Amino acid sequence: MKVQIRHVDGHTFVAKSDSNHWIPLDTGTASGGSGAANDPFQLFIISCGGCAFIDVADILKKSRKTISRMELAVEASRAEAMPKILRELLFQFSVDGEDITVETVKRAIELSLTKYCSVSLSVDRSVKFKAQITLNGETTNSWEIQRDPTLFSATGT
Repeated sequence: MKVQIRHVDGHTFVAKSDSNHWIPLDTGTASGGSGAANDPFQLFIISCGGCAFIDVADILKKSRKTISRMELAVEASRAEAMPKILRELLFQFSVDGEDITVETVKRAIELSLTKYCSVSLSVDRSVKFKAQITLNGETTNSWEIQRDPTLFSATGT
């Protein structure tokens, strides 16, 4: 994959990859930007969530469950000191549907975040992943996703 980034003005840039779709990037005013677009870190979190969401939707579809609505919110926790690296991601899935169980959704989330989602699998293993499910209006407690520290590491596969 190749990415191209062009400077527009100040801290505003546009970028595209092989898909040839341009997206804007900016930083907030505190960082010298105008806040006119998502910043690179926000796009990174959107990418983690988007990748996991696609996986979970595909896994649930293959399980032949009836889903009437599905949403995902991702909360990112960062270190307070610069460079404010990522410390934790909480994936909050909200699902409505018939004949679907919390266990089915949980399994789909765990498969995504431990086996299929290339974006989240590329995140350093020191970053904690947690998940929470709201199924038909009932919210579960969050749980930590157990990530294999050797999977896809420099010494792993």
